[in-house]
Amino acid sequence: MLATDNRLNYKNVKYFDHQAIRLLMSAIFITFEGIDGCGKSTVSKETASLLRSRGFEVYHTKEPSENWLGEAVRRSYTEEICPYTELFLFMADRATHTDKIKKELADGKIVISDRYSDSSTAYQGALLEEELAAQGIDSVDWIMKLNATIILDPDITLLLDIDPDTSLERLTIREELSKFEKKAYLEKVRTNYLRVAEAESRIRIVDAKQPVEKVLADVMALIDTKL
Repeated sequence: MLATDNRLNYKNVKYFDHQAIRLLMSAIFITFEGIDGCGKSTVSKETASLLRSRGFEVYHTKEPSENWLGEAVRRSYTEEICPYTELFLFMADRATHTDKIKKELADGKIVISDRYSDSSTAYQGALLEEELAAQGIDSVDWIMKLNATIILDPDITLLLDIDPDTSLERLTIREELSKFEKKAYLEKVRTNYLRVAEAESRIRIVDAKQPVEKVLADVMALIDTKL
C-alpha cells in the first residue's frame, strides 16, 4: 500500500529503487479498539510478533502513551476530573503520539497502536453524551471533528467486539476494574464504537468472545488484505 502525503512521497521514488518501494509498500497504520476486557492488548502484541516473524519491521505502541502526557492521562483514571479536561488530556497526548507514528511510518514500518482516536470518541463520547445533548450537540460527532485536526487516519482498525457482561467478568477475574468499568457505561461505549464502525469502512469488527487463537487468526486475515 503506497504511503499518503504525510508519509514518504512515492512520486519521488524511481521505479528501480526496490528498497524505497518496499518501504512504501509495507508502511501501514493499524489500530486496535474495543471496550476494556476485549483482549486487544494481548492480540495487538501477538499480531506485532507474527508480522515480525514474517520479516516486517513493526512499531508497537499504545494510548495513553509512555511520555509525561500519557502519564497525566493515566493519573486521571484514579481522580475526579472534569470530563472535558480528560478529553483534552487524551488529545494532547494523541497529538504528540501521532508525530511519533508518522516518523515510524516514514521509516517504512508497520505501526500498530493499542487504542487511538476511536477510544476517545467511544469513551469520552459516552461521558459527555448527556451534557452535550442538552446543548443540542452530538458528542460522538463533536469528538470526531476535534480528533480530525490532529490524527492520522489508520489504514485499518480492528474493533474487538465483546458484550459488557463478558468484559466485566474478565476484568473482575483480573482485578483490573477502574472508574470506566461499569456495565451501563460500557454499554454506551460499545454502542458508540459500533456506530463509528458503521460509518467508517476502515473499521473491521472481530468477535472477541472467541478463543484468542481464533481472534488472532481473524485479525491476521483482515490485515493481510492491506499488505
